[in-house]
Amino acid sequence: MGLVKSSKAKDFAYLMSSTTSKDFDLGNLLQDLPTQIEKLQEARKLVLTDAVLLGEVPSPTFNEEDRIRLTVDRFRENGMEDPEIDEQGNASAVLPGSEGRSSILVMAHADSVFDATTQHVLNVGPDSITGPGIADNAIGLATVVALPKLLKILGITLKDDLILLANTKSLGRGNLEGARYFLDTKQRPISAGICVEGASQGRLSYAGLGTLRGEIRLEVPSNYDWNRFGSSGAVGHLTRIINQLLEIPLPKEPKTKMVLGGLTCGTTYNKTPHSGCLRFEITSEDNDIIGQMEDQLNEICEQFSAETGTLVSMEVVAKRQNCSIPFTHPLVKTTRSIMQEAGITPKVDPSTGDLNALILSGLPAVTLGLTTVENLREINETVQLDPLYAGMTQLVTLIQAIDQGICDS
Repeated sequence: MGLVKSSKAKDFAYLMSSTTSKDFDLGNLLQDLPTQIEKLQEARKLVLTDAVLLGEVPSPTFNEEDRIRLTVDRFRENGMEDPEIDEQGNASAVLPGSEGRSSILVMAHADSVFDATTQHVLNVGPDSITGPGIADNAIGLATVVALPKLLKILGITLKDDLILLANTKSLGRGNLEGARYFLDTKQRPISAGICVEGASQGRLSYAGLGTLRGEIRLEVPSNYDWNRFGSSGAVGHLTRIINQLLEIPLPKEPKTKMVLGGLTCGTTYNKTPHSGCLRFEITSEDNDIIGQMEDQLNEICEQFSAETGTLVSMEVVAKRQNCSIPFTHPLVKTTRSIMQEAGITPKVDPSTGDLNALILSGLPAVTLGLTTVENLREINETVQLDPLYAGMTQLVTLIQAIDQGICDS
């Protein structure tokens, strides 16, 4: 019997020695998740107020000023001292930690795909909020803005400073300008970053895809020979270009995708348009493929121009490199553990957004989605409220884990 006890004691001692203090710290955080979700449900009014206030202010890319000014007001209302607006229009505020050795950056883009002419009216129901831009990204921004009060409600005091950022010029032609500028000019050391998006719960991004985003513009010149073979207006010509693009073979590995996102051409029924524009985006896990695709599209434009007598040009509005942190990085492993404990199934989803700027600047970072979303980027975009509280809890718990050094590599 003594030998058996001794063997068990040795096994227990080995188990204890192989379990790190980080595991114990994370275990303690995970135990608190159910209580945190309940408390955040009680803070419903706080987050919804910020979501509606911010969401009903139009904020198209390059014209985010009104929403940014309101964000600064909400920062102050939620207890942040001396929020700032920088030269790129980003709004930021710092919640000082008890020690302030480093900083944790939590950010949400303030711009929206909807222009200022869109009626920004949000309808709040018992279980959801509906309206343009609520998921992308008013609810994400509202959560970031409300974080100081949410932490206070939960009784959480951080050791590190918490930098909250509402960044501009993220989408479309913005090309992450706001995030890049903030990171290039940052005044404080940052240990890790979290990008917050409304859509969709379960999203876990720790890699940024290589991206080529651009516009192909076609113009029929005034001296165009309408009798030449294959002559047509801009619609017909752009259709032929689209067919050529769709015939380009895309590799399955490394994963590569091309999206033809918009076509602008003509204004009426009975007049042949002389100009048009095709918007596209190509994403790939391989930087070389992005370069090859850019060359191929330029060749298509040049050849089409020469053969048809039209003026065809391609403008690149955004180009980004592949980037990632390892799947085995403590930040990724910890995030997955938190999500699973909160009842959220992680869905690995490479990013084409602000995460790229963070990782390319040398920071370990992830992107999280907060809640279930319907009709993303449509006028009737909808976020569900019940899943939101688990989504906010995963964010708060991850901030705590970073603060306690659990995510250090």
